[in-house]
Amino acid sequence: MAERNERSKRFRNYEKQAGAFLIFSASFVQQGVEACFSMPSLQKPSPERLRELLESWSDAPLSYMSPPRDGFIADEHAVRLGSGEETWREACEALDAWRMFPVWAEVSRQEVKGQEVGQIVAMMVRICGLWWVNPCRILRRCDSASTHGFVYGTLPEHAECGEEQFVIERRPDGRVWYAIRAFRTPGTGWHGSRFRWRVGGNCDL
Repeated sequence: MAERNERSKRFRNYEKQAGAFLIFSASFVQQGVEACFSMPSLQKPSPERLRELLESWSDAPLSYMSPPRDGFIADEHAVRLGSGEETWREACEALDAWRMFPVWAEVSRQEVKGQEVGQIVAMMVRICGLWWVNPCRILRRCDSASTHGFVYGTLPEHAECGEEQFVIERRPDGRVWYAIRAFRTPGTGWHGSRFRWRVGGNCDL
């Protein structure tokens, strides 16, 4: 309970200080992800190498069965960004630009705008001097008059195994929320076996 209260306090402070964009990064970090990712490299992959990887994953199968078998963990986090049309518009634009990820993570993607169904994306991070790349496929959009977002599923080279939804929600009271919903488990490779994930409770602000 104390940890949850501290997390809620931290997100309120972020909201006061920085608005929607910093909240996006903070709400992702609050999941407590600690991972060893796939495909380590001492050198940062070049744009050409990333294009090759994205192309090579175009026909790759998902790394899990749908619906998932036993052993997957369902998780949900949500943070209130504010209220009104301007907050809604800025939040949707931030999501389309992949600003929900921390500044230390780079998103590589095929050259299309936003997140289109079928698009291959990969999050690239540097940990302990090594670069790691994790691929996913955009599976579906979550767009309506009150929602804007997408779902992606992991490919075999990803450290995790499962799906994650990123969505902006405009609720009946006019408040705008950013929600992450997922079901996942560590991947099946050596990197997945070393993956550690601390699951936190919901964050209700």
